[in-house]
Amino acid sequence: MIPIALFIAALAAPPQDTARLTVTTAIDRALASHPTIAVARASVDVADADVDQARAAWLPGVSLDGSLSRFQKPMVVWPLHALDLRNPPTFDTELSQASIGAAYTLFDFGARSAKTKAATAQRSAADASLNATEQQMAARTIVSYLRVLTARGVLGAEDQRVAALAAEATRARHRLAAGKSARVDTLRAAAELANAAADRVASAANVEMAEHDLARLMGTTPDAMRATALAGIRLTSTDGAAADAANADVLAAMRRADAAQASVGAAKAARLPQLQASTAIVDRSNITGRWLSEWQVGLGFSWPIFTGGARESAIRRAEASSRAAQEQVRLTRLVTEQQVDDARTALDASRARFAALQAAEAQSSEVARITALARDVGEGTQTDYLIAEAALFRARSGLVQARHAVIAARVELARILGELNRSWIANSLESQP
Repeated sequence: MIPIALFIAALAAPPQDTARLTVTTAIDRALASHPTIAVARASVDVADADVDQARAAWLPGVSLDGSLSRFQKPMVVWPLHALDLRNPPTFDTELSQASIGAAYTLFDFGARSAKTKAATAQRSAADASLNATEQQMAARTIVSYLRVLTARGVLGAEDQRVAALAAEATRARHRLAAGKSARVDTLRAAAELANAAADRVASAANVEMAEHDLARLMGTTPDAMRATALAGIRLTSTDGAAADAANADVLAAMRRADAAQASVGAAKAARLPQLQASTAIVDRSNITGRWLSEWQVGLGFSWPIFTGGARESAIRRAEASSRAAQEQVRLTRLVTEQQVDDARTALDASRARFAALQAAEAQSSEVARITALARDVGEGTQTDYLIAEAALFRARSGLVQARHAVIAARVELARILGELNRSWIANSLESQP
């Protein structure tokens, strides 16, 4: 016989802190602390830098150069622009030179434009990927939050079951002591109570695992999560109407395809020459002599005639990458369409199960009440009562899980449709006391 006091002490006490954690706060903490989000944001910064680097090619390059050289034999200090035998050139073994110059690409047949377009498209793809990552993290946090609520709700149903069976065990012992029932009733009640205690241990373990998962997502400790009360969630939104135009994964794939197509133009531009203008001011001297400055202005072009097939290989590679990116867009659309269908089906099934379990819970509660009354007046058996209590627990436990499954299914549908932003969360998920 297991003492009743053991089960009463095992009943889970509610969290002790006064502030309830809401799902919105949990999402904000996860987005602020999780490394997955930090990686995606860093990728956006990298793409930003790539855009700035590509745009820098539209500006002239300015450089400052200097050199100090020592020759084995004397070298002319200043260039010979003319030969004047009355003023022979100066020679020295130690020469110095300083210059400041600028160069600008006047025309490159669209290479810079293509590279800038590709970098900008990659930046848009990084933004879309960040959005997708944030939506995935928000959905994962909501599911983890619901898992904690579900586990705690199931544990609460277990506690009610334990309390009811503990009361039945006490009643059976009193009736046995008064000679009004057989010992088998006491043993049966004790056995059911022991089974309920074992089930409660498993439920408590589920609560601990769920709390640990949510704590990791939020960047807090399991002990802090264990002591935190969670606000309930009520779903208020309707179904999303149309599929995948705003799906972040599709948008990211489309932007990557744009970048790949632009890279083809940049690769093809390498077939044609580049026209450049340059200018500089050059100062020359020996170590102890005077400095003489002169300006230079130039116009030139560069056209690699033969590259051993490197240009054609680069073009073929860019074209193949573009085709792959286009097919990746098609594949992402197909996957998204399938995900939308699956999510809608799961949502419909969850709603139907929730409605059925609502009716089952109400009926099981009434059956348990009637069998308890019948047992008390001698028209029913203890076995009937215990069976009714077990059915009531299953209904209550299933109802808790089904209610949260509906919310999780709707959140997943919102993520796939690209709706899962702060506005949708604020308008569709209502916190309850």
